Amino acid sequence: MTGINWTELIVLAVLFLIVAAMGFVAAGWRRPATMHHLDEWGLGGRSFGGWVTWFLIGGDLYTAYTFVAVPALLYATGATGFFAVPYAVIVYPLAFLALIRLWSVSHRHGFVTPADFVRARFGSPTLALLVAITGIVATMPVIAKISTPTKTLSV
Repeated sequence: MTGINWTELIVLAVLFLIVAAMGFVAAGWRRPATMHHLDEWGLGGRSFGGWVTWFLIGGDLYTAYTFVAVPALLYATGATGFFAVPYAVIVYPLAFLALIRLWSVSHRHGFVTPADFVRARFGSPTLALLVAITGIVATMPVIAKISTPTKTLSV
């Protein structure tokens, strides 16, 4: 099959142009006055509403989790790893509902990280440091898994 499938090529080109146009339009949407603040580039200037945030976090969870973590878990443990699929479906909406309060308090007081919230809530810089370190350490296995090349099986 050396011929070009024109239907697939046209669909791909049209979708690519639509997504590229949306990206250029979004680049100028709610442009900040300055990018010198962490919440501006890290949180989108806090200008995303609940609806957009729902899909951004869901997209992150369901792509990174389902395409990296779940296949690796299933490969390592077998069928017992299938618990991860209903877990993600059930826990994501519940976590999002519980985090609404955290978001509203953080938005009101200008907190950017969970460590900021803990420092203000409990008045302990040591506890805030431990929360920050825990967040970094908990992210490392995901980064290691993503950056590690996969093994190819030869038959």
